[in-house]
Amino acid sequence: MSGLPLVDVHAHLQDESYSAGELDAIIADIQSSSMYAVVNCGSDLVSSQKAVELSDRHSKLWAMAGFHPHDAKKWTDDSLSQIAKMIEHPKVLGIGEIGLDYHYDFSPRDEQIDVFSKQWIFAAEKQLPVEVHVRKAYEDFWKVTKNLPENPKVILHCFSGGIEEARKAVELGYSISIGGVITFPKSNSVREIIQTIPIERIHLETDCPYLAPVPLRGKKNDPTKLRYAFETLCSLKEMNEAELAEQLKKNAENFFGKKFS
Repeated sequence: MSGLPLVDVHAHLQDESYSAGELDAIIADIQSSSMYAVVNCGSDLVSSQKAVELSDRHSKLWAMAGFHPHDAKKWTDDSLSQIAKMIEHPKVLGIGEIGLDYHYDFSPRDEQIDVFSKQWIFAAEKQLPVEVHVRKAYEDFWKVTKNLPENPKVILHCFSGGIEEARKAVELGYSISIGGVITFPKSNSVREIIQTIPIERIHLETDCPYLAPVPLRGKKNDPTKLRYAFETLCSLKEMNEAELAEQLKKNAENFFGKKFS
């Protein structure tokens, strides 16, 4: 794994579960490694701003700004203008994470749809990439986005859909991101789906501090553990490590655009 320019397209290093010392050590490891980049996604204004601040201080860290569906209930009339200001920062790449989550329903579904739609429309108008969280809500996701402006720069992060959702996403020009889940013993269906998706549409993520890969399940995740998902993807796609790492880096550069590359 030494010397590979891996990209973690979806992380949350600004999460409060990391102590200051713990975070400093993780970032030091990232900065001194061959890792190419880590993109920290926001879930509300506070976490988005923290992601921006981290990106400001560390060369390999980047940011996305947005409202997670869990936090849609926090949205105010001023939220979009605040996100728009963050987007002006040279290391803020786009809008994320946004979406719909009907598994937990921490925010009412009508509010989730409203906040998701506003952010999607903003991204489409500004031609910004978006990272989307969809959990047990694909029916409404397709229905809602069908009536919104087209935005081809979409990653379905931590993909949890089935083969039909994956096929539709690829047809629409979307990308799919996967992380530690790909290493779980019971994730055969996920691995089968990933095998069917063109490598040009795949990204890797940690979604840290969540979803630590095998053999580290139950522990706190971080970008230095991306290699476990990477090794599994190498096997699934029957590619050598250097070839796959370069392809994934190219995928990230194509997705995030000029700021990133």
